[in-house]
Amino acid sequence: MDEQPRALLRNVLGRWRDDLIDLTGRNRLLNFRPTRTATLEIRSPLAGPLLVDLDSGLRFAELPEDEGDGEGLADLVDAGGIVTQKTTRVSLDASLRKLYRDSNQVFNDTGLWTLQLGVAFLKWREPGAEGFSLAPLLLVPVRLDRLGPGLFRLIIEQSEDAVPNPALAVKMGQLGVDWPDPDSMKDLLGTLSAVRTAVAGHPDWEVNEDVVLATFRSHKEAMYRDLLDHEDQILAHPLVQAIGLGEASHLPEDALYFDPLDTDRIDELQPPELTPLVLDTGGCGPHPARRPSR
Repeated sequence: MDEQPRALLRNVLGRWRDDLIDLTGRNRLLNFRPTRTATLEIRSPLAGPLLVDLDSGLRFAELPEDEGDGEGLADLVDAGGIVTQKTTRVSLDASLRKLYRDSNQVFNDTGLWTLQLGVAFLKWREPGAEGFSLAPLLLVPVRLDRLGPGLFRLIIEQSEDAVPNPALAVKMGQLGVDWPDPDSMKDLLGTLSAVRTAVAGHPDWEVNEDVVLATFRSHKEAMYRDLLDHEDQILAHPLVQAIGLGEASHLPEDALYFDPLDTDRIDELQPPELTPLVLDTGGCGPHPARRPSR
């Protein structure tokens, strides 16, 4: 492709990317604000031990029925299990049921898994802004296994990968911050070190090791990053050129021609199990790896 059409197509691809992502304060990945019921702030274990123990799963600490009936935080920590900001069994159960119900409902409706731990946070702000925002550095997919009435176990969701916050990477790039490569953010210690180095020029910004359990939707931001990282490959595809430039792509007339499959033999010539699909159409039940109890 000539340089001028390529530059035009690059601009088109840039607009497509920008339409995918919300870089404003409305995006929870950039400006996280806890909700009373659907956010659990994990006070114990600390981030590092928590991520290790979640491979085999952790139950939540036993709480008193009413305020003032139980012991303090130190006693809960000594007793084991996950300790959150919730101080009664009723309030904890309400949050766990909502997170369990909402995440499974979104998965059944869309195929997207949204229940995640936000691990470690960056306290940052836009140039000239008075207030700060909080953004998680790592997103770790987890699931809640229902063990019985009011009993849940938190465990890593093996079918999904932990990822650095993709929206934060895009936003920091927009602000001119030399943000670390995702390969340097594969674990907690590497992430903390890389991000603290990246934001060293902003002495009023802070990095902490807080952990929250909440629902996050990060798939459009991941698509943005994918389009950015593979820009040259995408620009070279004739279908992208045809959609983005129309007649200005100057493609050969037969570039996108193909012989349609015989509809009577389509399953034989193109078996469904070998056809790449965005979502598995084989069923719409609960994710087999999660096996939520009803």
